[in-house]
Amino acid sequence: MSEECLTILITDSVAEITLNRPKQYNSFNNKLREDLPELLEKLENMDEIRIVIIRGSGPGFTAGADLNEGFPSPISQHLEKEYKPIFDKIVKSRLLYIASVHGSAAGIGSALALACDFLIMSKSAKLSMIFSNIGLVPDGGATWLLEKALGYRQALQLVVEGGKLSSDECVKCGLANKVVSDDKLREESKTWAQLLATRPPLASSGAKRLLRKAPSYSYDDAFMAEALEQDKVSISEDFKNAVTSFFKKEQPTFKGK
Repeated sequence: MSEECLTILITDSVAEITLNRPKQYNSFNNKLREDLPELLEKLENMDEIRIVIIRGSGPGFTAGADLNEGFPSPISQHLEKEYKPIFDKIVKSRLLYIASVHGSAAGIGSALALACDFLIMSKSAKLSMIFSNIGLVPDGGATWLLEKALGYRQALQLVVEGGKLSSDECVKCGLANKVVSDDKLREESKTWAQLLATRPPLASSGAKRLLRKAPSYSYDDAFMAEALEQDKVSISEDFKNAVTSFFKKEQPTFKGK
């Protein structure tokens, strides 16, 4: 894996991935598209990891695709083979992913930020839906995510106009969780990640699975999916130890077992 494209820092149960092509605004070239899913797979198989932060080096999060490389035809195969594995590893992971965004998250980079489980933004950060500025439509699942948050009309306006959403707008419409001052983003992201890492990992993963699938569920489907997840966590050591701690009025420690 090339250190030119990615760096990683692991602290306890938290992994921080930095997209590291600052001179190219961390745009996705072929090497980055190869290295990132490889790294995500490695983290998935590390039992001690619970939370992953994805951030960018330099002036911003990522500009999306590296236009200097061009796009192979048909582009649908390019997206399916080289980008979807990245998104799938985030969406379907047992781990919780935090996108830590400063500067701009543009193009498919905005979709990457939105695909993460949580989104924290610096005050001056923006999500840039600028696909139409070069005659393209959004990709990376962006239209699905935007329509859910904004509704059809506002999502369509944003896309057609090639607009940008400020950090405050993203929080207001539910696309982002938090806004922090520009100089505190990395610190606040790590602090939040460490807090999330103390939560019960089996229950967190179960909740992620349920909520990821919720849009396709009926009420009855959701009820039974919850019940089946409860079957798993209710026989865990974490649950038994937490109940014991509750009666002892102690703070539980969750081991993910």
